[in-house]
Amino acid sequence: MGWQARLGSVLTFVVTVSVVLVELPVQATVLHSREEALALAFPEAERVATRTFTLSEEQAQRVTALATAPLESKQTTVYIGYKGEQVLGYAFLSTRTVRTLPGTFLIVLSPAAIVQRVQILAFHEPEDYLPPERWLRQFDQQPLGPDLQLHRNIHGIAGATLSSQAVTNAVRQALALFQVLIQEGQ
Repeated sequence: MGWQARLGSVLTFVVTVSVVLVELPVQATVLHSREEALALAFPEAERVATRTFTLSEEQAQRVTALATAPLESKQTTVYIGYKGEQVLGYAFLSTRTVRTLPGTFLIVLSPAAIVQRVQILAFHEPEDYLPPERWLRQFDQQPLGPDLQLHRNIHGIAGATLSSQAVTNAVRQALALFQVLIQEGQ
């Protein structure tokens, strides 16, 4: 085999390996299990209760309108942290598509419907798009309202607009679910 044939074989090999490497799936980053997340959500809790809701069509429309974000599912689970009989707060797990892959977020609310914490539990997009902890803290102490949006009270992430939109929508949806299911549903 001449040098030109060998060079052609080497180039074919390099291109094939490059294509294979580019098409390998992105490694998912799982940061916390559900149990770890709930321990973070309610560090002082003596127990965590679970309530599962199936929204009516009317409730789903109300949540969508309040959240100004599409409802991912009509079924949702709310985790309630207790110390004795006192409710410490409510937690929602939200899994949604960020760009093309899912991310799972923990949103912890006070009994007064104020965001206490937002935590990323799993993120399947490239790590470059992972919102930093410092960025997530801007949701702390926020109620549901017109200013809880990107480019208002929430600053975007340069180069990760879809990530910041996904987290913001998850937080707004958790607050809307809380209002419709817990506050109005009592």
